Amino acid sequence: MLQQPAVPASTVAYANASGQTAYVSVIGGTVTSINVNTVQVATATNYIAAVPAGQTIAVTYSVVPVWYWSVFTPAIPASTVAVANPTGQDITVVLAAGTVTHVTISGPSISPTDRATSSPANVMLPAGGSISLTYSVAPVWAWLNFFNLDLIDSLGTVSADTNLVAATGVSGYSEANALPYAVHPTGGMPGFATGVSN
Repeated sequence: MLQQPAVPASTVAYANASGQTAYVSVIGGTVTSINVNTVQVATATNYIAAVPAGQTIAVTYSVVPVWYWSVFTPAIPASTVAVANPTGQDITVVLAAGTVTHVTISGPSISPTDRATSSPANVMLPAGGSISLTYSVAPVWAWLNFFNLDLIDSLGTVSADTNLVAATGVSGYSEANALPYAVHPTGGMPGFATGVSN
């Protein structure tokens, strides 16, 4: 999962330090230029820029856009053409701009179903599923994996080597991960899980 950085000030370059190519979907705002490594790739918003590892992206704007960083986002297919989700995980598809009349999801144990009839929209795309868009003006999208539970710790935050809570005390105890109340004795409390009658 890529970190979603804040949009920097207009014209300020932001480096892709993720170690992999990032697909940056720039949506909304009033944008006049999108540059990847100082090369202009677009002159307006609602664009997906491929930013290779170690390179930079800079957006020139008068009204700040939003952007989404992803390693999964494919190019928008032709209208009605399905694109499969080969990632092995459920994906949130953020859809914006364009003129869209149908967003159809199909997949394992899901028959083709319209999940949205316009843009903007957010839809869930299951692992192994596919998505097709019916449109007259192509939208822009971002494929995000916000809910990758493999990376969520017991506090509900994303765990990474750089943001782990340091262990303190004996045997690696950390007060941030301690329970607020004492654990029940083994076997539970008397009277629970036994037959109770009125």
